[in-house]
Amino acid sequence: MLADQSSSNFVDFVEVAESLMDGYAKLIRNGSPASTVALAMLGATLNMYEMLGMRSELPSLLRTVADQIESENRMN
Repeated sequence: MLADQSSSNFVDFVEVAESLMDGYAKLIRNGSPASTVALAMLGATLNMYEMLGMRSELPSLLRTVADQIESENRMN
C-alpha cells in the first residue's frame, strides 16, 4: 500500500502502534462503545493524512482496503 516500503523499517512503528492500541483498549475498558472507539481511530487516520498533506490519497487507499476485506469475506 505504501509507495516505497523499502525505505521504511516497520519495526520502528511497533512502539507507537502498541501505545495507540493500549489507549484505545483503555477507552473500551472504561465503557466507551467499541464502535465509537473505532470511529475515533478512523478520525485520527483522517487527521494524520491531513497533517501529512496526503488526504487526497486516502479515498483510493480506503477503497483498496475495502476491496481486500470484501474479497477475504467471500473466501471464508
